[in-house]
Amino acid sequence: MVGVGDTSGKIPPEITRQATEKCTQLTPLEAAHIYAILKQTLEKLALVGVITVDPKVQAHELTQSVGEEISRMIAEQKKLEGRFEELVAMQHVLRHQPNKTKLMENQNELQKVAEALRQSTKQLCRNLKDNPNVAENMLKVASERQALQLLLSGCLNEIEVFGKLQPLLESVMAQEAAEQAMEETIEREKNTTAAVRQLRNDLREEKLDHEERMKEKKKGLVALKEQLKTLKMDTAVSTRYLSKELTAVNEHERRLQRTQLQDLLKELGLVQQQIDIEKAVHATQAEFLRQIAAKMQEDSVSWASRHDEDLAAREKELEMLKQQHARDLLELKKAEEKFKMEQALKRERELKAAEERERAEFEDMREARRVQAAIIIQAWWRGYRVRKALAGGGKKTKKVSKKKK
Repeated sequence: MVGVGDTSGKIPPEITRQATEKCTQLTPLEAAHIYAILKQTLEKLALVGVITVDPKVQAHELTQSVGEEISRMIAEQKKLEGRFEELVAMQHVLRHQPNKTKLMENQNELQKVAEALRQSTKQLCRNLKDNPNVAENMLKVASERQALQLLLSGCLNEIEVFGKLQPLLESVMAQEAAEQAMEETIEREKNTTAAVRQLRNDLREEKLDHEERMKEKKKGLVALKEQLKTLKMDTAVSTRYLSKELTAVNEHERRLQRTQLQDLLKELGLVQQQIDIEKAVHATQAEFLRQIAAKMQEDSVSWASRHDEDLAAREKELEMLKQQHARDLLELKKAEEKFKMEQALKRERELKAAEERERAEFEDMREARRVQAAIIIQAWWRGYRVRKALAGGGKKTKKVSKKKK
């Protein structure tokens, strides 16, 4: 783990940038107060560096106390490992029993023992890791103290020059990033170890299940061989019997089919005679229908020519009415323009109330002209429909008279 005063490692540029953004300018009073505190801290650190400790005495006392604790934890861990192996062995037997209550109890106890074993291993590793080596610890303390002195000296220089605590903030942020990375690594290692342990247990269980399945399959294979042998004998006897039976049935079916074939040939001759009669009748009807179709085609051409003539006359009449309507619209437009000019002259002389009244009269007059024009068009259209209906009735009457003749 990186100490607060460890400046031996290079600080990443990202942390330097973040520290620069977060670092604020100190007021003169804050700068003086912090400078005095850091100065006093440096003096105390210099005093601590003078103190010396006998490493042999301290190592003997700490090693004796820690050794007893480690021995006790190792004995407890062996006991938990033995119980874990017993539970795993019992689990394979309980899985093939109909009563699943004992299997669930076994699984619950197995989880508790595994958790206790995991905690014991973690505690043992922690104690072994924390077993003191006085000489190395003293060197580490001395190096961290020197690094802290350098950091505080840099902070004093930063306060004197810029009035900021950026070196201290960079060191704290670097330590937090290192601790977070270490925690993530430890968590990944824990997950990997648990996954490996679970996979080993699954592999052991799969091997046992595979052996059980292979035993059951071998027993089933022997039974199937005996069954196959019995089926072969039964099949040979049944085949001989069915062969004779099928020969007799086929001979009987052939005789029936020959009789049925003779009957069908007689029916086929009668049907052929009926087909010849139907063909003769069909030819006569087809000739009669062709004559009728020719006559109707001539009538259709005649009526089509009359229809085209009437349609041309009605279209010509409609075109004349459209021209008349266009002339009326042109005259109406001229009259409206003239009326608008008169209204413009009147609007200049009359008040707002008079303008509104004249506009209403103008709208009424235009609406009346539109209604009159619409009435004329509707009257023309009704006349056209009546003439068309009369012309259609005359055609139908002529068709009926021709049919009677």
